[in-house]
Amino acid sequence: MMLDLTSLSEKLSQDWKEKPDTNETVSSVIIPIFHDPHLGQGLILQQRSVHLKSHPGQIAFPGGVMEEGDADLLDCALREWEEEMGVPRSRLQILGRYAGLKTRTGYHITPFVGLYEGELKFSCNIEEVERTITLPLQSLFTLPFYALKIPNRKPEEYVYYFDLEDGLLWGATCEIILRFLKEFAHFDRKPKLVAPNLSQPPFLDPKRL
Repeated sequence: MMLDLTSLSEKLSQDWKEKPDTNETVSSVIIPIFHDPHLGQGLILQQRSVHLKSHPGQIAFPGGVMEEGDADLLDCALREWEEEMGVPRSRLQILGRYAGLKTRTGYHITPFVGLYEGELKFSCNIEEVERTITLPLQSLFTLPFYALKIPNRKPEEYVYYFDLEDGLLWGATCEIILRFLKEFAHFDRKPKLVAPNLSQPPFLDPKRL
């Protein structure tokens, strides 16, 4: 599975200034793509600190809520990238803006796709980031992949999970990745439908399946 970066840039929106018309909390993230001679193409993710109030310990893209000093949503995402990853924004070649996502927890996330041009070594802010994760795209064909059906939703909705060595990838980040790869990399793998085995988020513990 490979992303054609030239074609990708042509298909993504180049409008950095558009702000979503929404009542949700407005936020933005970077979808950082890397290319490594040994790992191939992949995505750079982070595990959020377990001490954070919002989504502690979850695997996510670099990003966060828009602040008053941010010029626009891209500036917000790049500021968060620098704060969290400890790497200047100049190491990212922004390819475009991807479709936004409304979460079930009251956020609207605008993703910006960037090609990371640097070493896969980061000086993360330990107050916000537990560790970084480099996820080769090819591994998504073999990692355990699950789906839970959300009850009482019409049309039907699902929560998706990849069981990584580094933890459980799920929620909005997993949904953005799946949408993105289905649209631009023809990713068509079907998840295994399972029942929840936890009463609280993330609702699934793969070790108990």
